[in-house]
Amino acid sequence: MSLRPPDLDDRDFQALMREALARIQDASPRWTDHSPSDPGIVLLDAFAYLTEMMIYRLNRVPEKAYVEFLRLMGVTLRPPAAAKVRLRLTGDAEGTDARTVPRGTRVTIGQGLDQRDAPVFVTTEDATVAPGATAQVTALHAETVAAERVGTGTGRPGLSLTLSRPPIVAPSGDGADLVIGVEAGEEEAGGDAGRAPAIRHDDRTYRVWREVVSFAEAHEDRFVYLADRASGRITFAPAVHESEAGRTVAGEATALAEVVPAGREVRAWYRRGGGRDGNVRAGALMAFVDDVPGVAVTNPEAATGGRDARSLPNALQRGPQALHALEQAVTAGLRTNRPARRRGATRQGVRGGRPVATRRARHRPPGAGARPRPGAHRPKRRDAGRPDGRPDRAGPQ
Repeated sequence: MSLRPPDLDDRDFQALMREALARIQDASPRWTDHSPSDPGIVLLDAFAYLTEMMIYRLNRVPEKAYVEFLRLMGVTLRPPAAAKVRLRLTGDAEGTDARTVPRGTRVTIGQGLDQRDAPVFVTTEDATVAPGATAQVTALHAETVAAERVGTGTGRPGLSLTLSRPPIVAPSGDGADLVIGVEAGEEEAGGDAGRAPAIRHDDRTYRVWREVVSFAEAHEDRFVYLADRASGRITFAPAVHESEAGRTVAGEATALAEVVPAGREVRAWYRRGGGRDGNVRAGALMAFVDDVPGVAVTNPEAATGGRDARSLPNALQRGPQALHALEQAVTAGLRTNRPARRRGATRQGVRGGRPVATRRARHRPPGAGARPRPGAHRPKRRDAGRPDGRPDRAGPQ
């Protein structure tokens, strides 16, 4: 039997009205008109309604706490996935020059099909089609948003920005589903920013930062961020106080990764949309949205992989499953060391590429020997002092 969190307050509108009328009879017996037309009863109705709304929000506190616990476990709402398809491009046999179909060209379903909310696919690479020849190109069911200005850096840790058109599609494998660029300063042009991935836009250079699952992954490359693709929220590294041996080190907090400098623009290139509506049948994609003369398009095979975003009820169901899922490997050495750490280990080292716990030595006074065995502190019997069993006369009689 599953556990259901109890309501913190189970009173409804009718229960509140009954309590109020009982209170009236005790406090003011002369108030006998309890009909709905009485002005006092009208006020009671209004207050009971407002109180019921407050109780409803109060009873949602356990659900809110549950959602926050899932967030700490890393359970988030999964973004929609974009359907993928291979398009066949055919050049006009009567043409004289090769045609180029640039990356980002949009394709939709052909004429005669239902055009309402028609899915639109975008190509992920450039393709050149010679007259009378064919070429293959990959396309995704998504909409491309280029160089959106998300915000400006503050120079402080914990910067959080939100894209204007979420959700962002789940990773499709080419690394272009979400690209965050931070404006690079002139002093960085010849340094690390000159060797790091960068995008040129409006005569400015934007260094490409890397998306990670946790800021614990920020080691050599500290230019990282977290992304909630379902909501479009981009979070840069916060600052925390370091700790040693269970004690917080005094001083200023340290950022877990690089901080966006003050005044620097943050721009995003991303794909949005997706969903299972993109799983179109073979031969459905036959029309260019953009002007591409001299080239015909179709999809010999059906598009696959489209998936809608996961809802909150689904995440609530998935949370306990994620807690019991076998997704981590634990070495025998780590399993051996974990009990030792609970018995008093205070430091953790690394030996042979795996963590090793070291126990804290217990303090004993100088000259102390081994720990006595149980019963060693008991005095000897007096009659055991002589071999014949007679009492030892060295002590008092």
